[in-house]
Amino acid sequence: MHYRRSLLGALPFLATPVLATPILATSILATPAIAQNRWAPTRSVRLVVPFPAGGSPDVLTRLMAPHAQAALGQSALVENRTGAGATVGSGFVAREAPDGHTILVAVISSLTAPMMMNPAPYDPVRDFRPLSMLAITPTVLVTRPDYPARNVQEWHEVIQRNPGRFTFASGGVGNPAHLAGELYRSMTRADITHVAFRGSAPALVEVRAGRVDFSILDLPSAAAMIADRVVPALAVGTAERLPTLPDLPTLSESVAPGFEAYSWVMWWVAAATPDNIAARLGEVANEALRHPDVQARGSQAGFLLRGTDASAARAHVAAESEKWGRIIRERNITFEG
Repeated sequence: MHYRRSLLGALPFLATPVLATPILATSILATPAIAQNRWAPTRSVRLVVPFPAGGSPDVLTRLMAPHAQAALGQSALVENRTGAGATVGSGFVAREAPDGHTILVAVISSLTAPMMMNPAPYDPVRDFRPLSMLAITPTVLVTRPDYPARNVQEWHEVIQRNPGRFTFASGGVGNPAHLAGELYRSMTRADITHVAFRGSAPALVEVRAGRVDFSILDLPSAAAMIADRVVPALAVGTAERLPTLPDLPTLSESVAPGFEAYSWVMWWVAAATPDNIAARLGEVANEALRHPDVQARGSQAGFLLRGTDASAARAHVAAESEKWGRIIRERNITFEG
């Protein structure tokens, strides 16, 4: 029971209806003397989430928003602008004035989706300025219930012995689960077939039904089925084991050294945003992330919370751009939006 509570503790929270409305500022964390030396917004700040309300990026954004707005002294409006693999909301922020009043809650698809589109709606490296890596959403390898393996090593060996036989599911072409499967294919020379669905939920249904063999997808999507032992979980896609699933090895330690595939959440602003504005917003993001309620509820919701400086965020974007760009080119993955 303890295992199930630790894995599913966030589900009632994630299922709570979320309204896309401003949250009014109630206090200002900075003292007046310090505030005079800091940039401050002159109107409401928009936090643009390129995915629907209730999804993982939206959940973290709404946890942070009250603390961010208290520090900035203005209302925070969480705005969900969805579509085209996160490029609708991301492109919107890229075109907004670089004055600090519009922040993109960037996700991995903000980076990878335009790499698959022709023409690309924006350049994810050139058109944005990363402020902080806020959190990682871990991934997990799940298989159909009757898959002929008891652990990740056997899973890998069965695939290697049976080229062309096995399939992997994702929530759509270019989806993070698709890219994770392609990374495994590239690193191990596995001969596997991708099957795309419209979202993680139907992909999991097909794995559970045994019509698709496995998926490497975000942990929050699979948590309920794993806890109920409906689908076997064999490994995680992060560099290190997870506190909530300590007995699951990583794919890197088990079968594909160096394998890392996970989703992430960052704050980005338009590239031309001045240094003082970017610095202040980065501070605000990390201050909000450090609040005990954000730490507790964010961890409960399945995030690995980070809160880096801007240079670390930029370095991560550069590394992810190189890694996923190579996979996208190798596999000739295209996305029409």
